Amino acid sequence: MILKKMKVKNFRLLKNFELNFKDELSLVIGKNNCGKTSSIIVLDKMLNSSKLFWEDINLECQKDLYKKIIGFDITKLDEVQLLETINMQLFIEYNDNDSYENIQKFMMDLNPDNNIIVLEFISVIAAKKIIELKNIISEKNIEDFKSFSKFMSKNFANFFETKKYSRGFDVEANKTTQDRSEEIDNKDIQKVIKVAGIRADRAVSNDDRNHVLSGLTGKYFSSYKAAKDESESVFTRLEEKLEEADKELYKIYNGEKSEGEEPIDGIFSDVIDVIKTYGGAENGIDIAIESSISEKNLLSDNTNLSYRQGGDYSLPETYNGLGYLNLIGILFEIETNIQELFEQPADINLLYIEEPEAHTHPQLQYIFIRNIKSHIKAHRNKLLKEKNKQLQILITSHSSHIVSECNFDDIIYLKKNGNTVIAKSFNSLKEEYGGDEQKGFKFVKQYLTMNRSELFFADKAICIEGDTERILMPVMMHKIDNKEKPRADIIPLLSQNISIIEVGAHSHIFMPLFSFLGTKVLFVTDIDSVKAEKKIDKNGKERTVYTSCHPDEGTHTSNASIKEFFKDTGIDTSNNQFKELVGKNAEDKIKDNMRMAYQIPESYGEYQASSFEDAFIALNKDFILKNKEGFYQYGALKDFSNDEIENGDYYNFALNNVKKKSAFASSLLYFDNENGEEDEKWAVPHYIEEGLLWIR
Repeated sequence: MILKKMKVKNFRLLKNFELNFKDELSLVIGKNNCGKTSSIIVLDKMLNSSKLFWEDINLECQKDLYKKIIGFDITKLDEVQLLETINMQLFIEYNDNDSYENIQKFMMDLNPDNNIIVLEFISVIAAKKIIELKNIISEKNIEDFKSFSKFMSKNFANFFETKKYSRGFDVEANKTTQDRSEEIDNKDIQKVIKVAGIRADRAVSNDDRNHVLSGLTGKYFSSYKAAKDESESVFTRLEEKLEEADKELYKIYNGEKSEGEEPIDGIFSDVIDVIKTYGGAENGIDIAIESSISEKNLLSDNTNLSYRQGGDYSLPETYNGLGYLNLIGILFEIETNIQELFEQPADINLLYIEEPEAHTHPQLQYIFIRNIKSHIKAHRNKLLKEKNKQLQILITSHSSHIVSECNFDDIIYLKKNGNTVIAKSFNSLKEEYGGDEQKGFKFVKQYLTMNRSELFFADKAICIEGDTERILMPVMMHKIDNKEKPRADIIPLLSQNISIIEVGAHSHIFMPLFSFLGTKVLFVTDIDSVKAEKKIDKNGKERTVYTSCHPDEGTHTSNASIKEFFKDTGIDTSNNQFKELVGKNAEDKIKDNMRMAYQIPESYGEYQASSFEDAFIALNKDFILKNKEGFYQYGALKDFSNDEIENGDYYNFALNNVKKKSAFASSLLYFDNENGEEDEKWAVPHYIEEGLLWIR
């Protein structure tokens, strides 16, 4: 039996949300404030009957509810029984190997092909409560939504209740029907599905006064004892030792008297003697201080977790880093939760772990995600084998390190879409690479694993070709930010969550990925001028070949990314691609969430470049001449005569004199004097500036 899907309406950001669970591990990832925590909380609140609050209702739904309540027609009381707010549906799939004992009361038809039950949880306000609330609105002169919302924030529980049902399911149409059961009891739901987990707000701290991990030992002991047979030798031994301790403590507390020996005073002997005198000579009050050590109190209040150091030496738990405290805390809580689930398991047991990466350095994150799946799998197999019950895991994260180390088949990506959130399985990206392009999907998957899983969490991205742009892009962003006075309505480029990724000549392969992620992306690339020539091959047939050339002679581009980006505009059939590309305005280079940036003249009629180097040199000729000797000594440029650059043939100058592109880029950083004269600092080529302003 498996929890296959969850549908949520009107819970916080989850206005119309659908999440498909994986059979074993679901890794839910996404940027901040995209609904990861909400998807856990709604499960926890509904299944564990926790309190809902007015603020849990989606804002648009709140406003709609307000309109419906103030406009409620009392004469139509028979037509409107209640108003719904938050709605959660859980789709559970079962098979012939599963026991029907707990689910039979939730089955809504006898169709042998239907192996889905649907549990529905709805927060509602009944018609009578609507009338009551409407009267209060009138009495208190609540005249706007803001006042209404303030009132509801304090009084939500007085008017709204959560109802639970089983819903009919149409297998052929793959959707729920209008059939709804009578209201069902939560204890019956708990037999079918339970949820437990570890929240992100774990109270780990290395403050000397904080002993969270030591406290967890008591919780672990309780769950351990409940899951085991109390007659086991480990419990017998513990009981014997505690009895011995009680006897010794009795003597220490009350003192000890032995025949023929002097009595030995205890800690409380003096005060006991004082109390006895208050009872009078004949009826003295006789008391004793008993020791009553229980296993749980012993562990909760008298057990310290320590770190072994150098064999026999140990240090307190607070003497270790927060990352280790967090990891140990998570593992203790996982084991405690699973043992509690083992004690009285439901048919489906869902364990969630929220943001395990908290306080943890990358290496520990790698270790965690590598081990968690096999760790949980062992528990899962045991539960399935011994009790025929299912264990599923849900982990939320915004760690690129965890993502890069995980199985991409487990990933569910959450992204904001307007005022709602969409959940997408990473494997659905395959469809974007359909047919022969499956190799593109494999390439992107491998690239994300090895290099840039951070793309899942970036707000924006800049794709560049190689070393030159990689070295210079942060500086160019800085120059654009400082070109004008700071404005309150513009966030500087270097203050935004922008990933710069080096994709070589493969920008076009990443386009489906960015469509999938919905990330705003700028492709900075070279126009790469080529000219078409007719040649006769060895078979005597005429064919067209394209050879690199000076941009003045260019008729086409050899850049596959540019051609892919503009393929819908008929660029492939153009007789002069190059001229058409140069003639495009800024708006023509934008498609959905993507923009292309390639070389264009600095202003009308000026030099048209083919690559970054000749575009830069054309714009910054004086800077190059000013630092000529430095560029030569740095190994960036060959020794050249001034005439070579003065004649305006920047294409051939770059082709013949740039010694090494990475050295050229590094030297630009070295010789740049941002506070100097005009010829002591360099400017950003117009095509890059235009793109950076767009993404800013």
